Amino acid sequence: MISDITSARDDALSRVAAASSVDEIARLDAELLGKKGALAGLKSGLGKLSTVEEKKAAGAAVNEAMSVVEEALSERRRNLGRAEREVQLAAEALDLTEFAITPRRGRAHIVTQAWERLEDVFVGLGFQVAEGPEVETDWYNFEALNMPPSHPARSMHDTFYVDHGAPGSTVLRTHTSPVQIRVMQLVQPPIYMVMPGRVFRNETTDSTHLADRRPGDRSWHHTRRSRRHHRLVHQGVLRNRLR
Repeated sequence: MISDITSARDDALSRVAAASSVDEIARLDAELLGKKGALAGLKSGLGKLSTVEEKKAAGAAVNEAMSVVEEALSERRRNLGRAEREVQLAAEALDLTEFAITPRRGRAHIVTQAWERLEDVFVGLGFQVAEGPEVETDWYNFEALNMPPSHPARSMHDTFYVDHGAPGSTVLRTHTSPVQIRVMQLVQPPIYMVMPGRVFRNETTDSTHLADRRPGDRSWHHTRRSRRHHRLVHQGVLRNRLR
């Protein structure tokens, strides 16, 4: 009996090792461990043995053999399932590789390019470039430029007032002239300055109007200047600008 059990176990293990698919393992599971399997037949024949010791030994051998076959089936099922998944994934794989394109170097906005060119022209004529804050106080934006409280430019309809400090004391600058005031507070004449920058007006945006503009001021303070000097500067700017 023991030799028959060993032979049935080895045959089952050989068939399990030779299985090539998960479906075949499922069929072998039912065949080898089912009621009609060789090991099940040997187990049902234990009653024919003559002694109790033979029955115990043969029963233990059958149970051990069935456990070994069951473990072999489970291990083979895992290995075949893993292999089949790898094949499936390889067949269904998508190439998601993205070819990196070297980014093109950006360039300054055309308005910025125009301003930089104008700055270069003025610097070539001996001027310096001055800048100031875009959020200004009411004094620099209006009072210091002789714009009284009744001036139309100070209307809420024309100016963006900022919620900072006392009501009406802080605005988005409506022109770059406040920079002139700041320059004259810090620099003694002669002064040769240009003041480019953004300004803000409360206007309806359309094809010809924006709330954000880019004008510029020129400040020239010298006791010996004349209209001829102004004309020469303007001619120099236009000549260089229109090249």
